[in-house]
Amino acid sequence: MKTRQLGASLIEVLVVMVLLTVGILSLVRLFPGGFYVNKTTETATLAARLAKQELSRYANSSATLMDGVVPAVIVQDANSPTGYYIRADLGVTPDDLSPGAAAPGIDPYYLSDINKYRWIKGETVRIPPPSPLGPGVRGSVYMLTAGPAFDYPGIDFSGAVVDSIAVYGSPLIRRLQQVEDESTPILGGPSQYAIDYDDGAIAFYPATFQRTFQINYSYNDDDGQLQSVLSQPIVVPAAGYPVWQPIYVAGGRNVVPGTDVVSRRFTRVPFPPSFSSDPYEYALVPRTGSVADFATMGVMIFNPLGRDYVETGAYGSIPFSAKIDYNVLDWRIIRDDRPMPAAAPYSIRLSLKNVLAVGDMQDDNKVYGGLWRATGAPSADVLVYSLANGAEVPRDQYTVDYREGLVYFTNAYGAANASGNYRILYKARGGWGVQVQKAASSYRRASGHGANLGYAEFYLGGGSAGGVATRMYFPPMDAGRTITIRDVWYVSRNSITGTETVRHATNETYKINSSVSAFEPVGPGRLTWIDLRNNHDTVTDRAVAWALSEPVQPAQGVQGISFKARTVWSDGGQVTKTESGNVARVRWRKIDLDTFLTRSPY
Repeated sequence: MKTRQLGASLIEVLVVMVLLTVGILSLVRLFPGGFYVNKTTETATLAARLAKQELSRYANSSATLMDGVVPAVIVQDANSPTGYYIRADLGVTPDDLSPGAAAPGIDPYYLSDINKYRWIKGETVRIPPPSPLGPGVRGSVYMLTAGPAFDYPGIDFSGAVVDSIAVYGSPLIRRLQQVEDESTPILGGPSQYAIDYDDGAIAFYPATFQRTFQINYSYNDDDGQLQSVLSQPIVVPAAGYPVWQPIYVAGGRNVVPGTDVVSRRFTRVPFPPSFSSDPYEYALVPRTGSVADFATMGVMIFNPLGRDYVETGAYGSIPFSAKIDYNVLDWRIIRDDRPMPAAAPYSIRLSLKNVLAVGDMQDDNKVYGGLWRATGAPSADVLVYSLANGAEVPRDQYTVDYREGLVYFTNAYGAANASGNYRILYKARGGWGVQVQKAASSYRRASGHGANLGYAEFYLGGGSAGGVATRMYFPPMDAGRTITIRDVWYVSRNSITGTETVRHATNETYKINSSVSAFEPVGPGRLTWIDLRNNHDTVTDRAVAWALSEPVQPAQGVQGISFKARTVWSDGGQVTKTESGNVARVRWRKIDLDTFLTRSPY
């Protein structure tokens, strides 16, 4: 009897193998896409965490919050002694991440993509309590929130080289007067200044020592466009009587009436400081050998007399505070504020891994030279500073695990500085950057120049320059900001009865249009806007116009309340080799976190 044997033929085995291979290959094709999705999700989560960390950093120090963050441009000017000056670039929108242009001698990198919005206006600090800084030296230490700052060489307006960091007090009280009225006493005290718009001249209360003031103002350029000049210094010599002097020495600029804001500047004294009895003094800690000559860490030492001084100005009598203007050098320098552990091991984990080290090959196939881009600049890739005294931690006191993003301090240094607060500066692979944007703390209605708007100004539609009668217009730089209006007076129509009445509303919130395609040609340029009908568009209350013809101010107390933290990073790209060098085309991604944030009292 024959036994039947069961099994598979060679052909059947081959068929099964083919089917398995096709199935496996089909599954394998799914993995790259899955890996990409996982990687993209992980990166987006990290970006959101970085933005949230930055929001928290500013919220926790809201007493020092800036008045605004302004896009800036450095332009050539034959009438300036140095050949160029810096001004607000009001036509840049918050989402503009395009390459920028720069004056000769300035690296365009520092004016491109996220570095366009970099001019910090009015970072405010109540003079800190003094502390000993060395043998016989006392001072009040403060470190700029978004340093390092761009230490541009000698950009000035008055003929004297000025500091790249502008430090000043509260606004003075404006008084209108003519230069010809020399026989008429002017100015009732140091809290006032006199201005003559027709002659472009200004005068200050007399003093027995030289002082420096600063003025923000707008002027019309040769094309009729309104330009905003911020932080222009005015040096006032010692004099027994207020001497009139031109606001701008050359160039024939005419200040647009009502746009001027004037404050007393702080005098910078040499370091180590020897302060006088004038509280308007500070010293800037010199850069170390680790910092490039076009940058400053912004470690400031204030005259300790300012701690108990009271200042009188346009806002009345208030505790003495310093307001600081400066240009952020590079938002791609990550700033991690961290406490030193209370006990060993003394290590700090950074927000990002894959920290760039000097000599690394970057995405554009260029060798990384450190935090500073210029040829011959110091090759530092990680810097650590004490937030208590602004001192740089010596490099031999810590080591860096670049791949894991860890900083290890020596036991001796860690034990001596346990629980102290430190700022760690570095860059990370992937083009990471964290930027902040803020609406102006207050806006004023444009007066005498229609819809030709300057910094922190608005125009009401239906006025001399036209525009939709229910809209309030802003420069493009304010697109997407959120504002509040304390008092609103408008004409309302009842659609049932057809009657119109003047109505009053209080404490209203609006978001400024962010769509570039919806900008309107009003005045000499295209402007963005808010519309009363966003809040008043019902059958019985339909806004039809601002109450421009009524004996009221249609919009009072216009304030910006929005604050944005933006994280950007690269998502691949292409490098093309050319005769003049490699040309990199990078795909940038961004994530924004918005909140409402205003300066809190001390």
